Amino acid sequence: MMQILVKIFRLLLTGIIGLFFLYVTAIIPSSLASGATPVVSDIRVGHNKNETRFVLEINQNIEFNIFTLSNPNRVVIDITEVTWKDDFGGAKGLGYIDSYRFGLFKPGTSRIVLDVNNPVKIDKAFIIKPKKNTPYRFVIDLKKISISTFETSVKKSKPSPVRSANDNVPEKNLREQRTKKLIVLDPGHGGHDPGNLGGKEYRGYPEKTVVLSAAQTIKKELEKSGRYEVVMTRNTDIFLKLRNRSRIAHNKQADLFISIHADSFKSPDIRGATVYTLSEKASDKEADAMAARENKSDIIAGMDLDEEIDIVQSILIDLVKRETMNLSSSFANELIPQLQRVVLLRKRPHRTAGLIVLKGLDVPSVLVELGYLTNDMDAKLLMQKETQVQIGKSIVRAADNFFNKSYVAN
Repeated sequence: MMQILVKIFRLLLTGIIGLFFLYVTAIIPSSLASGATPVVSDIRVGHNKNETRFVLEINQNIEFNIFTLSNPNRVVIDITEVTWKDDFGGAKGLGYIDSYRFGLFKPGTSRIVLDVNNPVKIDKAFIIKPKKNTPYRFVIDLKKISISTFETSVKKSKPSPVRSANDNVPEKNLREQRTKKLIVLDPGHGGHDPGNLGGKEYRGYPEKTVVLSAAQTIKKELEKSGRYEVVMTRNTDIFLKLRNRSRIAHNKQADLFISIHADSFKSPDIRGATVYTLSEKASDKEADAMAARENKSDIIAGMDLDEEIDIVQSILIDLVKRETMNLSSSFANELIPQLQRVVLLRKRPHRTAGLIVLKGLDVPSVLVELGYLTNDMDAKLLMQKETQVQIGKSIVRAADNFFNKSYVAN
């Protein structure tokens, strides 16, 4: 009799637990129950005479924090980490918003940066809960204010703690311990800094996506040779400050640093690859303009370059050792003829500019602009796996020549 009662009790208990889970499943959205990352399904910008509205449509509730920055004027919005249904990296705006960009700022936090053409205030910021078939909507209303009011209301972002060049630097000579040469590949931009977006109507892949894909393929080709160990400054779509990229190469005592980018130009007819090395004096006006664009990466992402402290004081006096600059030029001279075999090059393919990402490196370093996203042919080719593989093979051959010659002690 007791055994029968125990069985009945277990059946009843199982039934109650089952009904409880059915109830929980019914009242909790599946996306929350599974712990899924919120998804932004649409971004809209509207404007009337006095107000510009920025709206995110999203399938879950989120937390947010908003602040403004000046010089240039921006509104920076940090939200719960999300994924983007259409991740083209950014677009033109409307009204007081010239353009906007978005992406992952750091794990747990996504960032949206609004470039504004007037001093503005955040008049309202709120979340509208879903009704029937509508999603959550995160709404920001911007209103124009005077320059003086804007300047006094700006809350300047605090830069990340900057370490000295000696922080986390191994005492031992890692180069002597390695059996393979270490190459650091640096896919440019990332996260809420999409880089170049191509032409006005271009809705293909932003620069951050193109160069990450290319760098991952190049990494495979280098490792396939069996002669190189490869470290990526970023393996995902995340933001990295310019100095942090070169710090990785310095701290790991890399043998070579290659920053991968894709350029843009006002004329859609311009195409071809270019290899840049560091110089405080740009080789031409176009190189100077390119450096100005790339060096603003931290600014457009919500950081202020003026607040950046030079991390290289202990290793350099005049920014870069003369020997390192010479080695960088030597690698560029090996790379150019190899690239010429697989992609179109610009006229005068080796150029120089004051690129922050190359400053402070005691490692031979180059920045490679693989082509122009503003040119349809380049944009299509650079996302083709075959093109990326051929670029990777050309970098392998250039590295082989560079290390086999007397440039770098083995």
